[in-house]
Amino acid sequence: MKIVTVNIPESYLESIERLIGENGLYPSRSELIRCAVREFLIKELRRANEMIKYKEVEIEKLDDKNFVRVPIEKRDENNEPVREFKTYKIVKRLEY
Repeated sequence: MKIVTVNIPESYLESIERLIGENGLYPSRSELIRCAVREFLIKELRRANEMIKYKEVEIEKLDDKNFVRVPIEKRDENNEPVREFKTYKIVKRLEY
């Protein structure tokens, strides 16, 4: 795993603290954030697959068990947003 530093508002941190620990739903902040990011990526990838704009472009099918595609916002020469994807190979899945 890679270490990522993220700045978040104090109110987010207070909410996170309520959800972790012995009486919480998650054992640590890191685990809560990993779960939140995973759910976000799954939701965004499904949404991107449903959009007509992305269905026009032929996208190769990847094995969902071994790869994840993450959307990346870029701008074209007219400064209009264009979404592209980066593909990452899953080296190790966490067991919960």
